[in-house]
Amino acid sequence: MWVRTAAIGVVVAATVHSVKYSSAKELNVADDFRHVMSLSPTPVTIITADTDDGPQGIVIGSFVSVSLEPALVGFFVGKWTRMWQPMNEAKAYCVNILGEDQSNLSTLFITHGIDRFGQAAWGAAGNGAPGLDGAVAWIEANLYSITDAGDHDLVLLEVTGLRSGRELDPLIYHRGQYSTVRPSA
Repeated sequence: MWVRTAAIGVVVAATVHSVKYSSAKELNVADDFRHVMSLSPTPVTIITADTDDGPQGIVIGSFVSVSLEPALVGFFVGKWTRMWQPMNEAKAYCVNILGEDQSNLSTLFITHGIDRFGQAAWGAAGNGAPGLDGAVAWIEANLYSITDAGDHDLVLLEVTGLRSGRELDPLIYHRGQYSTVRPSA
């Protein structure tokens, strides 16, 4: 059974997580939105850039392929995210797609107040942005556009180089925890 909630116009399966609001006062979109979105697995990537302040990196769980012509990838980032601020004017980026055994690297890059690049193994990618060792793939890119998207920015990057790494399943984030992809039986 499906229920359309008039307050937010979202259809949810009643047998899984049904929410019906009778007034705007009862509306708790943030919690319900987070719950429903946690059901969709996302790749764990670390976007890096070489900035005037040195190498910078931010963990992103909204990475997506956008276009083949031109080759574009994208991600969403909170406008006021502290780790994004020194990176948002960089010209060259590297998307580091993490492997299933790299949750510790993701945790390192979400930790504040430490020298992340002093603790991570990395080298400069072809475009100068930091490439993190051990990733399953790297995508070198230049800034294409930044578009306002509510409390986030939609960042589009134009791909300038591609490299695959280890033959390993990617690290994903699903239901509030790290996981990986397994083939269906």
